[in-house]
Amino acid sequence: MSSADGVVAPAWTGLGRGPEGLGRLFLGLGLIGFGVENVLFGSYVVARATPWPADPAYAFLFACVTAALLVAAGLAVLTGWWVRELGLEAAFLIAAYSLALHWPKTIAGPPFSGDWTNAFKAITFAVGPLLAALAAPQPVNRFLAGLRAIAPHACAPFFLLAGIQHILFVGFVETLVPPFIPGARFWTYFAAAALLAAGFGLLTPPVRRLAAILTGWMVFSWVWLVHLTLVFTRGREEWKGVVEALAISGVCFLIAAATERTERA
Repeated sequence: MSSADGVVAPAWTGLGRGPEGLGRLFLGLGLIGFGVENVLFGSYVVARATPWPADPAYAFLFACVTAALLVAAGLAVLTGWWVRELGLEAAFLIAAYSLALHWPKTIAGPPFSGDWTNAFKAITFAVGPLLAALAAPQPVNRFLAGLRAIAPHACAPFFLLAGIQHILFVGFVETLVPPFIPGARFWTYFAAAALLAAGFGLLTPPVRRLAAILTGWMVFSWVWLVHLTLVFTRGREEWKGVVEALAISGVCFLIAAATERTERA
């Protein structure tokens, strides 16, 4: 809408329907959750990177500054206001922080470690606000269109690695299955197969949309079945898992929505 002085003001766009709406809802809440956790935990928490700077006081200052951006980006994703600008800024923040602090440590460490999980997880988190930003009605240049095209491929390694880790570290993963669900070993291998299918599905255009939707619902179910349960058994640190799962679910639904738009074009 336009004001009397001709300045174009952003309008409420709503969340949308189907995968688009679910993706924006879950990702927006996830980004806001990251911002809140930055302040509560006193350092930047996205994908559990090494706190920076080393001085706790400066780390908290950095956490607060980035928290403001993450919360603003989450609100933008939820409302559609300034989502192009804030979404791209959040995507850049997450990707740049990971490149600087996740990847050097990851490459120097052992294969299939938790550092690899967090490094690929950070890429997945960065894809979310990127896709939300590029879903806005403004024109998209060739560079941004290229990033949108490779987004599913950028997320696939996280799910493939997670599936492999479920098999390699089956004993640990079994401890994540809530005690009220019988057959922990079965569900560990089932989740491994589902995660591998998710990764390969995102790499395969004919089934990409279906794979993204099914993966989104699967990860969303883990918010309640796994991570919230762990909050009560392991303490507040597990809130990070709650927010991460919610955000990843949102990313999956946004991939499905972007794939649908591409198919219709």
